[in-house]
Amino acid sequence: MSSARRSRGLSRILRSASFRLTLIYAGLFVVSAIVLFATVYVQATSAMQNDMQAVLRTEAFQLAEIHRRAGLLGVADQITRRMNFRTRGPIYYLLEAPTQQVIVGNLPGMPPVNGVVDFVHDDASGELSSARSKLTGYGITLPDGSFILVAQDASRLIDMQHAIESAFAVGAAVTLLLAIAGGVLLSGGFLRRIDTIGRTSRAIMAGDLSARIPVRGTNDEVDQLVVSLNAMLDRIQHLMEGLRQVSNDIAHDLRTPLGRLRQRLEEAREHATTTAEYAAAADASIAEADVLLETFSALLRIAQIEAGAQKSGFADVDLSEVARQVGEAYGPSAEDSQHKLDLRIEPGITIRGDRQLLAQMLSNLVENALAHTSSGSTVSLALIKGPKITVADNGPGIPAEERERVFDRFYRLDRSRTTTGSGLGLALVKAIASLHGLSIKLEDRKPGLAVIIGGN
Repeated sequence: MSSARRSRGLSRILRSASFRLTLIYAGLFVVSAIVLFATVYVQATSAMQNDMQAVLRTEAFQLAEIHRRAGLLGVADQITRRMNFRTRGPIYYLLEAPTQQVIVGNLPGMPPVNGVVDFVHDDASGELSSARSKLTGYGITLPDGSFILVAQDASRLIDMQHAIESAFAVGAAVTLLLAIAGGVLLSGGFLRRIDTIGRTSRAIMAGDLSARIPVRGTNDEVDQLVVSLNAMLDRIQHLMEGLRQVSNDIAHDLRTPLGRLRQRLEEAREHATTTAEYAAAADASIAEADVLLETFSALLRIAQIEAGAQKSGFADVDLSEVARQVGEAYGPSAEDSQHKLDLRIEPGITIRGDRQLLAQMLSNLVENALAHTSSGSTVSLALIKGPKITVADNGPGIPAEERERVFDRFYRLDRSRTTTGSGLGLALVKAIASLHGLSIKLEDRKPGLAVIIGGN
């Protein structure tokens, strides 16, 4: 069983992308090594050949110069001494008379050849590296018709070529082995991280939305991907929890108006006897239905705003003008409720956004402040460069522990449950602010509360 498991694991590693990528890199390295080997091989061989030919050419011309000064006998004497003392290493000589008769030398006679010549020599003396060796020589025909040949054993060049070939073969084999071993190790580590991601995904699909992929802290590409995936999972969990909360809130907060609607219809069915009574019951039911429709419209609008669907219609908006129009529109309402509405708006402040949504955001804030402060209170709407919007009042304020929750859908303070409203106003304000890249916070004014909206 364990051997079968190991076999499946090895097969999985061999099929992995990281292993294939490692082999591709190894193949490219081997191709590069072949090109390098060919270059070194050709250059080294050429260098040794040129060096050998230069030595032989120099030797041959020295003997030719001796022939010019001392004649044939002088050359023969010089060659004999050089063969005996071997001061220049294993160099082989041949001196032939014009009749091609061998005068002196340790090479057999041959037809005269001028320049470089390669030939095979059967060596009976054992001086060469093998009984049948390849020699490289340099020949000169002298003015009197005699012939000088100086040669060296080319086996050193052949040995060097074989050494280069062997070194390359060993290096290529080691490279491939190391590449395969490295590919197995890298693929094993990569697959373990993939398995971790897979286990986390299965845990999330099983219902554990809090499961997260461990981050190793190496800050490599996989770690960066894991961080992004975890951030996405955090966002999904937040949205799922928000959806669950919204569902619970809808079920809780819409039960009352639906119950009132049903009660009115039942009363009309059981007690109404005249057309006027039926009309009154129908009007009351329509009013309750309108409240429900407004609630669902607000929910739909928040969902659309949070999805960013309206960003495509953004344009430059004169925010100062929008704020001034909102303030002027709520002036009469503030007077009727015996509030003081104070406007402090700097001119010429613009923002990229949706004019209608920005107007609704400001309207919700002003209306919320007027609705939740007592008569005689002051509500101020201020706009300064930034842009920074401040809607403040000197009313009872909001307790510190509830300031973040007021932006949740359907959330209402206990003292606000006796007033009309669905608890979606500030949720809509937050959604609109986020759509425009604006932050929102609540600040205690002691007394009162300030809602501050500004650039992030």
